[in-house]
Amino acid sequence: MLNAENQYVRVIEQHQALELDKQGNLWLALSILDISPNQNSNETLKSQVLNFRTGKFISLTDTNSEIAASLTQREIEILKLVKNGLLSKEISDRLSISIHTVNTHRQRVLEKLGANNSMEAVILSSRLGLV
Repeated sequence: MLNAENQYVRVIEQHQALELDKQGNLWLALSILDISPNQNSNETLKSQVLNFRTGKFISLTDTNSEIAASLTQREIEILKLVKNGLLSKEISDRLSISIHTVNTHRQRVLEKLGANNSMEAVILSSRLGLV
């Protein structure tokens, strides 16, 4: 963020989903910006996501190859279709697989990413460069 002295300062940005709509999309969120106590410009930026359900931090600056490797190609394919707004039935028709299989893949993606819903999974996988 650019301050009054025309210098960039680091900030801490936090977001918390407060309410989702019936489709699981983010409807209401709380966002907080705070001046970071670390203003050392020689250090790299640190980006991470806290999974409030598990209490685990997921680094977004690492390669996250562990998470990427844990998702199968089919799971990534389905996640891309979810990101494009397709429903399970539409994904089922497009990929010529049963809706049960689609829902199983979606559930496994949520488990592997530690996400509470499809929206969280899409956001996290997008930040990780998977979709």
